[in-house]
Amino acid sequence: MRFAIVAALGLSLWGPCAGAADRIVVGTVPNIGDGPLICAMERGYFRADGIEIDLTPFRTASEMTPMIARGDIALMGGGVSVSYFNGVSRGLPLRYFVNRAKAPVWHGLITRAGLADKVKTARDLKGLSIATTAAGGLSEYELGKTLESVGLSLDDVETKHLGMPESVIAVDNGAVDAAVFVPPFDTAAIKGGGRHLLYVDEAVKPRMEVSGLMYNTDWAAKNAGLLDRFTRAYIRGARCYLEAARNGANRDEVVDYFVKYSPVKDRAIFASMRWSEIDPDGRVAVDSLLDQQDFYKRRGYLGASSPIDALVDTNVVERALARLASGK
Repeated sequence: MRFAIVAALGLSLWGPCAGAADRIVVGTVPNIGDGPLICAMERGYFRADGIEIDLTPFRTASEMTPMIARGDIALMGGGVSVSYFNGVSRGLPLRYFVNRAKAPVWHGLITRAGLADKVKTARDLKGLSIATTAAGGLSEYELGKTLESVGLSLDDVETKHLGMPESVIAVDNGAVDAAVFVPPFDTAAIKGGGRHLLYVDEAVKPRMEVSGLMYNTDWAAKNAGLLDRFTRAYIRGARCYLEAARNGANRDEVVDYFVKYSPVKDRAIFASMRWSEIDPDGRVAVDSLLDQQDFYKRRGYLGASSPIDALVDTNVVERALARLASGK
């Protein structure tokens, strides 16, 4: 179905379009982490570099991985997940290259109504049913690290895998006891009667790399200049987003962008919520990626670990930063 969507767009993924801007399909899990992309699109940073972006939404990063591995999409953005580490270890043509969000990201653990007297700390989660987005997904990692910080583990709870909108409904109707949410879905769950317990990313050490962009290595090899131009424009978008995230003068402007692109159309949610951090230079927290890989290996999701050079290409960001500094 998603391949059909991409095909129907008639996009050229593997080279420049004659007489037109270079078009790049970016798969994304819609959330606050899209801020840099959306800012760069709306402010014309990509257009100034001769690039047109087509965003294609997915439910999880795990769903995008097969498509980027096949070359159906050139780039994908989303939370770090076990599918990425497994893909790299199997030799799939994908690599992480630029930061999209880092802690603090205010990923909230929201409990259903009626648990206020029973569940007051992370230790009280033992035996409860808790929704995360996917097996081996970032929210499962965050939940696991939070439980480990109080002497528990994922084996002490019942995890259920639901998309964020479905988790809002499940917390509201009591189908689960709690769920891990990214903004603005946590706010929606609280409006439905849920109660904020804690931020799961606060327990994670080292400081967590939350999401990033990954490229298809075959595409990148054929389009190195285009990738560098993309990254330069993206970093400009990241700085625009970060200003708004820190309640800068452009916050209302960027809120309008989120309302335009997000499935959540309540402007007040974006205006009042705390937004995730991002590296203003796009640099990836390499030590965090290695910790996440180790966690998934301990959980039995990974058979082998990959060296950091196979996981992350740090050179793309450094080239883009050099071009930004030089004005070229």
